[in-house]
Amino acid sequence: MMEESSSNAVWAVEQPGDSSLSIPSPQPLRMERKEKICLILIFVFAVFFVILTGQKRYGLSWDEAYYYEPSRSAARWLGRALFSGARPLSSDEIDAAWEEIRELPSFVKLALGTSSLLFENVLGQLTALRLPAAIAFALTLLLIYRLMIEHFGRRAAVAGTLAYALTPPLFGHAHIGASESFTAFMTILTVFCFLKGLEKPLWSVLLGIVFGLALNTKINCAFLPLVLLPWAHVYHRRKYANNFFALVFLSPVAMVITWPWLWHDTAKRLLEYFYFFVSHQFTAVYYFGQKYNYGSALAPWHYPFVMMFYNTPPLILFFMFAGIASALKNIRRSPVEALLLWGGIFTLGIAAMPNSPKYDGVRLFLPAFVFMLPLAGVGLAALCERLPFDELKKQKAAVLSIVLIGASGLFSVITSFPYNLTYFNIFAGGIRGAWNKGMETTWWGEAVNDGVLKALNELPKGARIKTLALHEKVFEYHQTWGNLRADLQINRGAPPYDYHLLLVRKGFFARPEWCLFLTWRRLKVFEHLGVPMVMLFKTGADFEAAWHKTALGGNVGEQNK
Repeated sequence: MMEESSSNAVWAVEQPGDSSLSIPSPQPLRMERKEKICLILIFVFAVFFVILTGQKRYGLSWDEAYYYEPSRSAARWLGRALFSGARPLSSDEIDAAWEEIRELPSFVKLALGTSSLLFENVLGQLTALRLPAAIAFALTLLLIYRLMIEHFGRRAAVAGTLAYALTPPLFGHAHIGASESFTAFMTILTVFCFLKGLEKPLWSVLLGIVFGLALNTKINCAFLPLVLLPWAHVYHRRKYANNFFALVFLSPVAMVITWPWLWHDTAKRLLEYFYFFVSHQFTAVYYFGQKYNYGSALAPWHYPFVMMFYNTPPLILFFMFAGIASALKNIRRSPVEALLLWGGIFTLGIAAMPNSPKYDGVRLFLPAFVFMLPLAGVGLAALCERLPFDELKKQKAAVLSIVLIGASGLFSVITSFPYNLTYFNIFAGGIRGAWNKGMETTWWGEAVNDGVLKALNELPKGARIKTLALHEKVFEYHQTWGNLRADLQINRGAPPYDYHLLLVRKGFFARPEWCLFLTWRRLKVFEHLGVPMVMLFKTGADFEAAWHKTALGGNVGEQNK
């Protein structure tokens, strides 16, 4: 049967009757030397694989341009505080280094900024900025494997880790120097420490520190106690007191200590931080042929469920649903299965609430994958155990299934590369089917990669270019870094412009964008599997006269031509 709940749980442990969809793992497995070596190899391979698989193929994203200089400013402040005679601790000095983009807490800022400053001369500006995200992704895989092997055995551990590693949007986010991969890592690390803290008080202390850092990663992590504490109250009522006090009392202290911006006017600034997310205007999204948010109706509740379903490779989905079935069947006798299921449902439920932001694919509820995809490993192990074979044949079936998960996941990653963030599976009809359904097939600007920059560099000297549905700072940094010619006049001055560069993010389309997309001759189109991602147009004064007369959108057939 599954690993058992403690004798003091609210639900009594049932004796196994029907063995269907259950895993024979009565005791947690001790980490053997080969497992420890495997963990090291997972980490090293994942980091280098992410770095080597086309860092330059992913363009500078919206949030990376937004975070780049504020992160470096925070890292410079830390360097002065640690290694110079000066102590820049006054309110003015801290504000000068930390005030910009204050909605991004310290952990991500310091990780990105420190890596950028230390390694830009060795790795280049973009790879140096992104290295910490690759490390966070690798550490997430390591912890998934570690947690799964302790509670469900090697089959589930390998399958669950592969399922996470080879889900294209998660693989894609590992290439982006923003907060998403860090949030996933801090989620699984907090869960891991919480489980350990049920048995050893020292781990509860570590939990308090880790969750404090999680709070300094992204606002999503603030909901983790609402996952962990109710679960512990059901399954480990007499064991979680230390964890409770660590989360409630130690973590807020750790949060303040590790975020210098909070050292002055702490209460006021905490309120400002939370108010930002309460009052922040939702970014527009194009979903099933309709524009939502940003002055329109809010995106519907089912957005996170549909996007998770469409953005996960089909075979991984199959085993994940098998894992969900296993968790439901064993909900009384397998606490960790129940935790994974509850964590995934809760995270998706929060994302589905009417006032929760819904845009940018799976980005805003990415921690749900940390809970749900390991269930694919649980499902695989449960299905293999149910086979009417002897143990040797079951082992062979498990190996074959794991190979199929790896092969299908790798196929999904390769065929969607380097547009992994907007991968759509066969149930959506692939990215082309999603396009025909009126889904947003690019959104964060990473589609403006080396191929697009090369085309811009081939334009005439002094060309005046206007970018649309894109972050203007992206192009400022590319010119500063020498990736774009300095003579190009990008987003400078008043119209008319010689050229327009359009990211095909229909949620951001207004009259100028629709005029270009529907009526204007395309100079160059950058596509993925037949779906336009970025378009370059020769415009001029004629375009300025024409776009005012363009209707906002049209029917889905016209929009998708």
